[in-house]
Amino acid sequence: MSTAPVFLLVEPYPNFRLRLRIWLEQALVNPIIFTTTNGVETLRLIEQEAPAYILIEMDLPDIPGLEILRQMRQVLPNAKIGATGWHESRLFLNEVRSAGANGFIRKPTLPSGLLDLWEIPN
Repeated sequence: MSTAPVFLLVEPYPNFRLRLRIWLEQALVNPIIFTTTNGVETLRLIEQEAPAYILIEMDLPDIPGLEILRQMRQVLPNAKIGATGWHESRLFLNEVRSAGANGFIRKPTLPSGLLDLWEIPN
């Protein structure tokens, strides 16, 4: 059984997705990284792979990010879930936390702050 950390990156934008994957591969030892671009695939992967660390873009093409967050938290109550996007509204950020995210990182500052959000020592 592998003890490597399992990550799920839910990112519809190819450049951000690639940047995050490369950064994780360089920052951590042998991470297992799954990526997806939409809500339907995300729901399948959280059931199938049970990632410990998740980063989800709030603007997904098919299912609202807040709905995905709520479902993630039900399925994976102990996962470290970070949300990301271009939003700045305090009301929206409060909704993100209420839906189950451990924190929010505003784009384009990624990936700085992810290890702290996920509570992974570097």
